[in-house]
Amino acid sequence: MARASDSRSRSRAAAGPAVLPPSMRDRVPFLLYRAAEESHALANQMLADMALTARQAGILTMVTELEPMTQKALGEALRIDRTTMVALLDDLEDKGWVVRQRHPGDRRAFLVHPTDSGRAAKAAAVQILDEQQRRFLAPLTPAERRQLAVLLTRLHRRPAAGQ
Repeated sequence: MARASDSRSRSRAAAGPAVLPPSMRDRVPFLLYRAAEESHALANQMLADMALTARQAGILTMVTELEPMTQKALGEALRIDRTTMVALLDDLEDKGWVVRQRHPGDRRAFLVHPTDSGRAAKAAAVQILDEQQRRFLAPLTPAERRQLAVLLTRLHRRPAAGQ
């Protein structure tokens, strides 16, 4: 009996990814999560030529467009935990794309500033991410893309649970 079960498992594995049960594949939050994972992976793949990740591109965008920002504010805005943020900033600083300086009003905090080369890297990353978005949304018509953006914006702007 165990052999028949093992044989079925091997044939399912050889056939490709497991089919999801309806309780997962028909659940919108799960579909959003999977789509976000695929989009993030594509962004990371496309940004790899500049030795940049999607999260780092987000950091560069924030400090370039809203400069300067504290590490804590960046983490909260981008939902990146403190330890990960430090590692991401260390890498960006090693590349010469950001500098951290003590906050003049709070000696415990650091302000993150972009460098000139960081501004240039952000501009290049945005061009890559524009192409990433075009590729990722290619299966949708222009009208569907606009509708998706409107719906996701509405979900994103709703009050947090309990408010």
